[in-house]
Amino acid sequence: MRAAAVVLVLGAASSPAHADVRAFTHTYEYSTVPEGRTTFEIWHTQGRTTWDTASPQFFEHILEIEHGITEHWDMGFQTIGSQVAGDATTEKGFTMDAVRLESRYRFADRGEWPVDTQLQLAVAKQFGASIYAIEGRVVVARDFDKLTAAANASIAVAFGNDQDDTLVTTGWAGGVTYTAHPKVRIGAETWGARVVEGGLDVSAGPAVNLSPASNFWLTITGGFGITDEADAFAARAIVGIEL
Repeated sequence: MRAAAVVLVLGAASSPAHADVRAFTHTYEYSTVPEGRTTFEIWHTQGRTTWDTASPQFFEHILEIEHGITEHWDMGFQTIGSQVAGDATTEKGFTMDAVRLESRYRFADRGEWPVDTQLQLAVAKQFGASIYAIEGRVVVARDFDKLTAAANASIAVAFGNDQDDTLVTTGWAGGVTYTAHPKVRIGAETWGARVVEGGLDVSAGPAVNLSPASNFWLTITGGFGITDEADAFAARAIVGIEL
C-alpha cells in the first residue's frame, strides 16, 4: 500500500438495542456495540497498486474484537497482518504488522441531535519496531428516512525511535447508504488521506451490506483510485458476528 494508507491503518446504522452493523468498510457510522455485548469482526482487503500486469498485489487481514462498555461507549482491539505479491524487490510474505486499540463514544441516542456526533480514539504499535501511532476521528451522521449519510475526519501521528521523522496524516471518509430491504443496504463511499508535505490519496466505490440475521452481517466495498497516489483498486470485506 502507499505510505498514507499504511499510517492510517496504524491509523452501522443502528439504535442502541441493535447490533453494530456496518454499511461501509472505510466510513464509520454513528454506532457502538450495545452494552454488555461483544462483536467479532474479520476484515479482508485485497488490491493492486496499479493496473499494470506486473504491479504488486497486496493483501491485508484484520481480526477485531469489540465490547460495549455502556450504550454509548465501546472499546476494540485489532491485530493486523499483511502480504504483498510481486517481484523480488516488492514481494513480502504474510507477517504481523501491528496491534491497535480503539474506543468510540456517542454523545446521544440516534436522532436526538440535529447531526449525530461520535468521537473515536485509537493507538497502535507496529510489530517488531519502535513505531507508534495515535489517531483521532470525528464521525457525523444523519438519517433521512431509509437513507443514511455519514462523514468522518481524522488525524494520525506516527512517531518512535524507528520512525525517521514524526509523520502526520489527515484523512477523511464519507458515504451514503439506502435500506433497500431490512436485510440489504446499498450505497457508495469515498475515502482518502494526505500526508503532510505529501500527495493526496483518494478512492471511491460502491458498498453493499447483507444482514441475514440480526447478529450476523457482511459488508463489501470495491474501491477505485481517483488520484495517482491511491491504489488502483482495493476490495474490502468485513464479516461481523455479535454475541
